[in-house]
Amino acid sequence: MQNGTFTPYIVMENNEKNGLLYDEDPLTKAVKNLFGLSYLFPYQRLVITNILEAAQAAGLPIKWNEKTTETFEALEKSDRELLGKQIVILPTGAGKSLCFQLPAMLIKGITLVIYPILSLMADQKRRLEKTGFNPVVLRGGQSKEEREEIWRKLKNGQSGFIIANPEIMLTKQVQTQMEKIKVSHVVIDEAHCVSEWGESFRPSYLEIGSILSFLDPPLVTAFTATASAPVLEKIGKYIFNGIQVNQIVGNPDRPNISYSTKGCINRNLAVRDLLTENSRPAIVFCSSRPGTERLARYLRNEFEEMGLEWYREIRFYHAGLSKEEKTQIEKWFFNNKEAVLCSTCAYGMGVDKADIRTVIHRDCPPSVEAYLQESGRAGRDGEQSKAVLLFGPDDEREVERCKTDNSRITALLNYAKNIKNCRRHSLLELLNFDGGKEVPQENCCDVCMQKASVLLREEESVMEFFRKNKRCFSQYEAAILLAESTTVRWSQEEAGYVINHLIKKRDLKVIKGFLWKNKITIK
Repeated sequence: MQNGTFTPYIVMENNEKNGLLYDEDPLTKAVKNLFGLSYLFPYQRLVITNILEAAQAAGLPIKWNEKTTETFEALEKSDRELLGKQIVILPTGAGKSLCFQLPAMLIKGITLVIYPILSLMADQKRRLEKTGFNPVVLRGGQSKEEREEIWRKLKNGQSGFIIANPEIMLTKQVQTQMEKIKVSHVVIDEAHCVSEWGESFRPSYLEIGSILSFLDPPLVTAFTATASAPVLEKIGKYIFNGIQVNQIVGNPDRPNISYSTKGCINRNLAVRDLLTENSRPAIVFCSSRPGTERLARYLRNEFEEMGLEWYREIRFYHAGLSKEEKTQIEKWFFNNKEAVLCSTCAYGMGVDKADIRTVIHRDCPPSVEAYLQESGRAGRDGEQSKAVLLFGPDDEREVERCKTDNSRITALLNYAKNIKNCRRHSLLELLNFDGGKEVPQENCCDVCMQKASVLLREEESVMEFFRKNKRCFSQYEAAILLAESTTVRWSQEEAGYVINHLIKKRDLKVIKGFLWKNKITIK
C-alpha cells in the first residue's frame, strides 16, 4: 500500500458476454457476489482496504470466497495497526454503510456498530437483513428472554453483527456477556454526536473511549458525514483517547441539493407556503418535541382548509414516541411519495429514504455539521432536491443572549443572512473545506440564482404594501389592513411588529400628518 492506495490481488476470470478474459480484484468480486454491486467508489475502496489490512495485521482471517495468495503488499505491522483506527468523513449518500458491512462479511469475528438513535438502529437492521446479515439489536427495555436469544445467536455464530447505542454498552449486564464474545471491529456511526451531544444531554458519548478500552477490538472506525476541526478534535479525544489515527476526508458537497434561506417571523406559516411551493416527500426539522406536534397539527388544518388532499399525509416524529409508534411512522414515511414528516433530529441521521425532495429547517440547528447532516437527507437518489433554512429575529436574540462570538448558532445565522456568497461555498468553508469551488451554478442556491433576500418574508409584504400606499395609513391602520390581507396570513400584532421593526431599521419612516395623524412611507 502506497499513499493510501490499494494494490489488489488479480484474479483472471472469463467474461461470458464477450468471451474475453478480464482482471478483477477480490474486493470487486466480493462486493459483486455479496451485495450485487459492480464497483466501489474510490473512498469506499480506501476505507475498506485499510480495515482489511489492519485485520490481517491483527491475525484475523479474511474470508475470501476462493483460495488466494498474499492479497496485500508487505507493510510494517505498526502501519497496518494504524490503519485499523480510522476517522472517516464522507458525505451523506456516499455509501458509508458498505465500508463496514463488506468487511463484516469478510473478517472473522463480530462487528459492533454504535448508533445514536433508535430510528437509525431500526433502519440499519432493516437494511442489513436485506443484504443477507442476521443482526441483533441491543437496546433498553428488552426482556430477559430477548437478551438470552441475542447472546445465544452471537455465541453459536448465528449472528456476527451487533447494533447498539452507547448507553446499553455501559450497562454491567451487557459488559458481562460481551466479555465472552470477541469483537473484531467497532464502528461508531454519526461520530459527530460525541461533540454535539456528549457534553450536553448524552454523557454516555463521552464514555465511548472506555467502552473501546473494555472491548479492546483491533479495528475501530468512526464515521460521520461532516466534521469541522473542533469536532474532529473531540472525536479524537473521546473515542480514540488522543492517540494518532488515520483520517480519510471526502468532499462533503452534495451537488444535487439546492440551498436557500428564508427570513421570517411566523415560521409555521413560512413552512406551510414552502410545502405548497416545493416537492414532496419532505422533512421539516424542528428543535423541540412539542414543536413537531404543533406544526403537524397546524399544517394538517391549513392544507385541509385549502382543499389539498395530501393534508392527511402529515405526521410528526420525535424521541418521546413509543417504539410501536416510531416503527409505524418509519414504515409509513419510507413508502409514501406524498409524505411530510415534522421531526426532531431523532429521525434524520442515517435513515435511508432515497427520494426525499425537500428538507426544511423550521428552527436553526445547533451547528453547521448538524445542518449538513440533516439537509443531506434530501436527494440521496441523486435527483435534484432542495434544502431551506428559516431564520428570524428570535435567532438574533439567541445570539445576543449567548454573548459569545463562537455561539453555534452565530455561524449559521451569518450564513443565512449572507446574500453575496454562494451558499454551497459558504457551508464548505465553514467546515474548513476548500473543495466545491467549481460546482455548476445552475440550481446551486438562491444566491447564485439571484433570488436571495435579507428581508424577512413578512417584511417584503409590508414594503410592497407601503410602496403602493405611501403616506396613506398610520402604523395602526396599516397593521389592520395587512392582517386582513390574503397574501400573508398573520395577526394584527405580528404585522404591527414588522412595521415597527422596519421603522427601527430605517427602511420605513414616520411622517407627521394633519392633526398629529402620523403616516408611514418608504424611506
